Amino acid sequence: MSPADDNSFATTQGNKKATYTLICIKIVELCLLICCLGLIDEPATNSHLRVFITPRVIALCYVTFGALTIYTAIYLMMALFGDLTPWRTATLWSLVGFVLFVAVTALLFRDWSTTKDRNYWHPNMHRLDLVMASASISLVTSLVFLLDILITIRFGVHGDLE
Repeated sequence: MSPADDNSFATTQGNKKATYTLICIKIVELCLLICCLGLIDEPATNSHLRVFITPRVIALCYVTFGALTIYTAIYLMMALFGDLTPWRTATLWSLVGFVLFVAVTALLFRDWSTTKDRNYWHPNMHRLDLVMASASISLVTSLVFLLDILITIRFGVHGDLE
């Protein structure tokens, strides 16, 4: 048997429908992550006179949004070259993303609520609106990560993914 005939080292790519579905979900996740980064930047960096977000929440937001943006971009680049991560690893990363986004959403809503309850309204509350928008999009992103977990587990258990 010649080495060209031996296909014992060939990998199976799985179902293309499952792969393309996960790639579409990752593209949606990347778009939402970029929106979250853009919305949180103004209240985080330009709140010198009026604090709308605590520094620890800002740090958690930047770590969550930045790390998951890098991971999602790397996942999409790997998919572009045809080398996807195993479904168990992808599920673990999505679970980490879901937990981090739930924490960020809860903390952003808490900061928004405590700022609202201070009964001091600055004439320019644009930054508070950006905090609320970032919290809302973080909630949607956490639901997208949960959908990613469920779909990845479904396709992985049925054998459609590696």
